Amino acid sequence: VYTAKAPAGVGEEKHDASAVAMVALLRYGLGMPFYRVEALQESAGIPLPASTQWDLVAEAAHALAPVHDALQALAARGEVLHNDDTSMTVLSVLKEGRDEEGRRGVFTTAVLSRVDGRTVALYATGRQHAGENLGDLLALRPPGLGPPIQMCDALERNLPDGLATIVSNCLVH
Repeated sequence: VYTAKAPAGVGEEKHDASAVAMVALLRYGLGMPFYRVEALQESAGIPLPASTQWDLVAEAAHALAPVHDALQALAARGEVLHNDDTSMTVLSVLKEGRDEEGRRGVFTTAVLSRVDGRTVALYATGRQHAGENLGDLLALRPPGLGPPIQMCDALERNLPDGLATIVSNCLVH
C-alpha cells in the first residue's frame, strides 16, 4: 500500500480551519442547524455528519475563549445595554433536573452593548435569567465608569441585583 503525497499547500489536518469556521458561522451566526449543513454538504458529495460538525466546533471553541473574554470586557464598558431572554430547550440541562435554587427552566439571554460607536452582541444559555447574566457582565465593568443605560422590558428578572443601571423600560412590551 502506497500513500500519495498531498499537493503543495494542503495541510495534514483532516478539516481545514476555514471549514470549521464556516460550519461555526453557519450554525451560530446564521442559525442553520447542523443537520441542514449535513444535507447541504451531502448534496455536494461531501459527507459531514452533524455529530462531526459538533465535535469540530466544540474543539475550536476552546481556542476562541480569549476572544469571548475580550468581547465581554469590551461589552462591560458599554454606554447603552439592551438585555432580554427567552426560554430554551437544552435536553442535557433539563435531564439534570432543578438547580440549587429549584429552577427547572433554561433561558437564552441576549445582551447588546453599544460601546465606542459599535455594538457587541453576547449570548448565554443556561439557568440564569437576563438580569443575572447582565449582572455578571457588569461585574467586569471598569471602576470609575458611571452606570450604563439599560434598555429592557419591565420584567423584574431583567434587572441586575446590586448593580446600578439607568433603567429605560421598553413600553411596547
